Amino acid sequence: MNRLRLSGAYVAIMLAGLLLFAAAAVFAIDRTQRSTLDARLATAGRAAATFVDVSHGQIRIDADDRQQFLTVLGADTDGAVFDMRRRVLLSSAARVPPDIAPPAGTSPVIRNAGHGDAIVRVFSWPMLAGGKRLGTVVVWRSSDWIDETDRGLAIVLAGAALLIAGLALLAGNFVTRRALEDAFARQRRFTADASHELRAPLAVIRAEADLAIRKEREPAQYRAALETIASEADYMESLIGDLLTAARAESGHVQRERVDASAILERVAERLQPAAAAKGASIDVQAAPGAFVVADGHALERALLAIGHNAVRYAAASGKVELHARRSDHTVEIAVQDNGPGFSREALDHALERFWREPGAAAGTGSGLGLAIARSVVEANEGTIMLSNAANGAQVRLRFPAA
Repeated sequence: MNRLRLSGAYVAIMLAGLLLFAAAAVFAIDRTQRSTLDARLATAGRAAATFVDVSHGQIRIDADDRQQFLTVLGADTDGAVFDMRRRVLLSSAARVPPDIAPPAGTSPVIRNAGHGDAIVRVFSWPMLAGGKRLGTVVVWRSSDWIDETDRGLAIVLAGAALLIAGLALLAGNFVTRRALEDAFARQRRFTADASHELRAPLAVIRAEADLAIRKEREPAQYRAALETIASEADYMESLIGDLLTAARAESGHVQRERVDASAILERVAERLQPAAAAKGASIDVQAAPGAFVVADGHALERALLAIGHNAVRYAAASGKVELHARRSDHTVEIAVQDNGPGFSREALDHALERFWREPGAAAGTGSGLGLAIARSVVEANEGTIMLSNAANGAQVRLRFPAA
């Protein structure tokens, strides 16, 4: 039902837009046709007047004038010559409509005449001699063909709009259905993966608790069980925090402000130091000044921390993890690089997906959320994330518009 409502709303908006466009097109074409008709009538009227002779203040019309007058008007246009008393001296029509009679005055006039379905467009051209009007040349033509053209065009455009809307409804319904199915499928996979990740530490906690309460044990054994439970609880807390970070980023609910990427990178390096020291690795930070971006600083720090932990995990023993932040004209780039084996081909394609792990990875090597969370945070802050292999290890680069 929601899918149909979404598709229906989209099609209704599109249909309204198409009908407005059709109405505007009909109006524009109607104005153009009527302007063209007026121009043709004015040209024919002025040309016809040149073939009417004036002698001694009187209009004189002979057989040659009549023939030339009719030739200038053509087959689609009628015309007549009136004297000062509005008497018809010459006409191309068998009967001159009474509304065609010229108005008084010495200026050209273009107007409508008739009523109902018999409306014609009329152009009057006064014939002057010494500033005095001797008569008037009047030409007219029916404008019914313009109305018929407007109606035909309106029908065609309205039909086309309905056809496009119908096709859009079918296509939109199909696309919406596929999009919703994909979204639900991703949600189901996410729920299943999250449940699997949470089930393992819960099983450990339950097993340790059962063993601890099944019979009396030594204090050291109780302590070991509690330490295991605490460790698994810490893992669950971290996993839930990661899931919430990804959810907030993907929902778009981020509080963005101008932050110093170099300062964030320095804090990340400080937090990574204990893990690096335990592995005998060093952390090298090269943070250029002025690397400001508009982002959620806390989320960005968490994303960089996740990337950094991956780099420390895969760095060679007694190796090095490099953190860089630099600014170009309009971009700030943050890079995290280790000197480990680098990304596999599968990792380059899938490591940014949630819960993805390298095939054959040992248990306890992570939740598969670190890089996925980083991607969600980066994209929510209008940045991009790229995975690549450098000359001596894996590299993750983040790019943001410079603030």
